[in-house]
Amino acid sequence: MTTYKLIANPAAGRGKSKAIVLEIVELFKKKGMSFDLELTKGPGEAAEIARRALHDFDVIVAIGGDGTVNEIIPGMLFSNKPLGIIPGGSGNDFIKSLNIPNNIGAAIEVILKGKASVIDVGKINDTYFANGVGIGFDAAVNRASYEINHSKRGLLLYLCALVKTLGKYEPVPLTISMNGSTVHQETFLLTVGNGTTCGGGFKLTPHARVDDQLLDVTIVKPLGVARLLWHLPKVFAGTIEKVAKYATMRTTEKLTIESAVPVPVHVDGEIYEGNSKTLEIEVVPEALTVIENFS
Repeated sequence: MTTYKLIANPAAGRGKSKAIVLEIVELFKKKGMSFDLELTKGPGEAAEIARRALHDFDVIVAIGGDGTVNEIIPGMLFSNKPLGIIPGGSGNDFIKSLNIPNNIGAAIEVILKGKASVIDVGKINDTYFANGVGIGFDAAVNRASYEINHSKRGLLLYLCALVKTLGKYEPVPLTISMNGSTVHQETFLLTVGNGTTCGGGFKLTPHARVDDQLLDVTIVKPLGVARLLWHLPKVFAGTIEKVAKYATMRTTEKLTIESAVPVPVHVDGEIYEGNSKTLEIEVVPEALTVIENFS
């Protein structure tokens, strides 16, 4: 019988995951699945739980959002043990790149099927990420989301944060080096995606693939509030490349970003607390085994 180690972050989904965990436990019991549940008690603990569980369990299951997955993956890199994901976070963006449903019961069915694939992850300085990194405006929006009523979740939460941030964020000059060239430019936002979306559905790297050994990079030049709102529907439609006057899209294995001043950065939807004046970002090919839902 397949054994499952469930790792849940009770703070995921801005505290909403506790009820989700109870529902998941009941569903696992009803299906007669062999499992053990462990709740994290603090930052960094999830990776150690996963690392220990690799010896005794067949599948590691993350219960939470992108931040929970981000905390778990350092303990699973190159282990060949599959990671399953049951969404319980605010954005739940990474599951979109694996075609995992947002519904708990449906996500469990995907885990039961156990279709595993090996994918890439990213690395920013010394921190790994599964989905993506945001620098500039989108990171400022992410930070603002923590100050909003926690009853809001998903895309609605980040839309409220976007409105709150409009007109307040000042672009910064960045030195961006990748693919053998360097540019110096005023930058409104820069997104690096292993996955396709961030913020619950903003398709800033819509063509990214988790298994192509490349990172997708979207750079947006400064634009006013009116133009931002005018072009925002293209972000949701995944056609941001049509805003060619302001947006540049590239793929790369590695890039370096330098700034004279600290800039806001998020990593998989979590506020990045490391050095934000010099950022070295790279793909780590074929690093993580995941359970996905592509036929």
